[in-house]
Amino acid sequence: MFNLKRIAEVCSRFADKKILVFGDIILDRYIFGQVVRISPEAPVPVVKVDSEEIRLGGAGNVAANIDQLGAKGLLLGVVGADSYADEIAQLKKNGNWVISDPANQTIVKTRIISQRQQIVRVDREGKIRMSSSVMDQIKAVVDAAEMDAVIVSDYAKGTVNAEVISLLKARAAALSIPIIVDPKPPHFDFYRGVTGVTPNLKEAEAMAGNPIVTNQDVALALNRIQRKFKTDFALITRGGMGISAVKKKRKIFHLPAFSHEVFDVTGAGDTVVAVLTLALAAGADLREAVALANAAASIVVEKIGTSQVGLEELQDRLKYIQKRH
Repeated sequence: MFNLKRIAEVCSRFADKKILVFGDIILDRYIFGQVVRISPEAPVPVVKVDSEEIRLGGAGNVAANIDQLGAKGLLLGVVGADSYADEIAQLKKNGNWVISDPANQTIVKTRIISQRQQIVRVDREGKIRMSSSVMDQIKAVVDAAEMDAVIVSDYAKGTVNAEVISLLKARAAALSIPIIVDPKPPHFDFYRGVTGVTPNLKEAEAMAGNPIVTNQDVALALNRIQRKFKTDFALITRGGMGISAVKKKRKIFHLPAFSHEVFDVTGAGDTVVAVLTLALAAGADLREAVALANAAASIVVEKIGTSQVGLEELQDRLKYIQKRH
C-alpha cells in the first residue's frame, strides 16, 4: 500500500516546512461534565461541569495540526478585538499572523459534552467583514511570507473572498508552491486553478453536480471536479469509506478508513488538508500524501473534539495499517 521507509523520509522533512494557513479562524470551547438529572425548569438535562478547555478550530485547527507534526503553521485570518481573540493568541504563540479587527467579532463555538456525547452546541458568530484596511494587512503578510505551501481553510464565515484567493494563487504561482483548498459551496467559483481541492461527500456532490452513492459516482465526481476547476488533483473525504483521489491524467485510487472506533468527526477534514499539504511540501507524491492524511484522520476521529496528531502516533498508525493490510 505504501513504503514505510519512504514515508519516514517524507516525515523527516516536516520540520523544515512552513505552511501558510489562511481562512476562517474559530475558537472552540469545550465544557465537559456529567448529566446528573433533568431540570425541574424544563425537560432538559442538567450537566454538572467537571472541566473546560479551549482549542483552535477552523483554520486554527489546520495550523495546529501542522505545528503538532513539527512543521510551522503560519496562521492568517481575521478575529475580533475581544477576550476570545486573546485566548486564540495564547493558543497560537508561534506563527501567529492573525489580524485583530474591532469591526469584527471572534467566532466561538461552545460544545457541552457528557459521557462522550455532545449535548448542545452554542455558536457566537457574525459574518467576518473584510475592510480595505484588513485587506491591505493581508496583502502585506502574503507578499512578505516565506512558505512552502498554502492552505485555504474555507468555512464560509466571510474571511475567504475572491480578492484574497487571487492574491494567494498569484503568490503560490510566483513561489512555485502548491495551494490546496478545503472548500465550501458558496465559493466554488474562487477555486479554479488551485493545485488541489479536498471536499467531503456533500461538498463534492455540489461541486460535481451529481449524487454520490457508489464508487462509480465517486469516480465521476472526481473527474468532473478535477476538469471543471482545472486542478492538478482532487480528493473526496468519504467518512467511514476513507478517501478517494485522482491526479490529472492518472487513474483514480481509493484508500479505506482505518479508525478503531469513531467518537467525533469534528475537525477530521482539517487534519486531512493539513497532513496532505505538509506531505506534498515535503516531497511526497499524491498517493503517499493521501495515505498519511488518511492515517492521521483515523486517529483524530478516535478523540473528542478538534484534535491534532503527533508524528510518533502517526508513524505508529502507519505501521499498524501496513501490518493489517
